[in-house]
Amino acid sequence: MAVRIGRFLWSAAVGAVLLALLVGCGSSLTNTPGNSANAPAQSGGSAVADAVTKLNQIAQDSCQTQPPQLVYPTCDRFIAELRSAVTTVQNGADGLPNASSVRETSSTALSAADAFQRDGCGTGPGAASNTTANRPICVADLGRVRTGLGRLIQLTQGVTG
Repeated sequence: MAVRIGRFLWSAAVGAVLLALLVGCGSSLTNTPGNSANAPAQSGGSAVADAVTKLNQIAQDSCQTQPPQLVYPTCDRFIAELRSAVTTVQNGADGLPNASSVRETSSTALSAADAFQRDGCGTGPGAASNTTANRPICVADLGRVRTGLGRLIQLTQGVTG
């Protein structure tokens, strides 16, 4: 029992350090003040603003930043987190001046995420990522997800609660 608690505490500490490092890293895809200084503030409500913040955090994931052919088998969590944040942005798009573009891009990103799962990419149930036959399909699916995320981040620069 003490070993399990020790392992849990160690895992939690490592996770906290990794999260701090992940959040602290910069990227050209994030809505940092340097990237959005010229963008007018857009009000989308606090849920949308929180989801936009989450999109910026997701953009730091290795599934977004590393070569897709190397990382696609491990991107299940990335896809799940992306799906949640994108759905929130899509549902709250009415409060944004570019609502139709945000909704369209969100829909495209969600379709790409659906294809990633449908094609058996990742390690979840039904995954076929160990086969060379579906590798090009999975790489292409992840590429579309990544493009959608990058475009959605661009469209939501300056979103505030």
